[in-house]
Amino acid sequence: MPNFIRLGQSHQGTRSHVPVTRRAPKGSRRAWMLAWPAAAVIGIANGVLREATYGKAVSERAAHQISGITAIAAFAVLFAGLEWRRPIASDADAVEIGVAWLALTIGFEFAFGRLVAKQSWRELFADYRVDQGRTWPFVLAWLATGPTVARRANRCSAT
Repeated sequence: MPNFIRLGQSHQGTRSHVPVTRRAPKGSRRAWMLAWPAAAVIGIANGVLREATYGKAVSERAAHQISGITAIAAFAVLFAGLEWRRPIASDADAVEIGVAWLALTIGFEFAFGRLVAKQSWRELFADYRVDQGRTWPFVLAWLATGPTVARRANRCSAT
């Protein structure tokens, strides 16, 4: 429900009201960027959950597809919470945040994959094979566009 401000007397002697939407606090971009490690935790936890549970019961392809869906859902919850607490000021800011999150995620994925998990380049790039049922590119697309979607959804709910 939107807040209202009073403008004063209208020409008929009644008070008129105009809806007011929440303003983005200063530093919302910074807050969103500082929240990116939560996305890394979600990604790691999602992969651990996959390997420890349903990944043993279904095919590797199905496990990665389920994992992609659960990652997108978890990121949607994170985006909604961030937008509620620290609304993004503009679509341009939302795009910048999405691009930054995408770059940070890909950088983290390859650094972690190569240096910690000791994966080969072939293994790392296998997750990008949509033609083989991999959903990772869709997760990355959501990371890039999710802040804009969350911002617009928040604006629609405020009216």
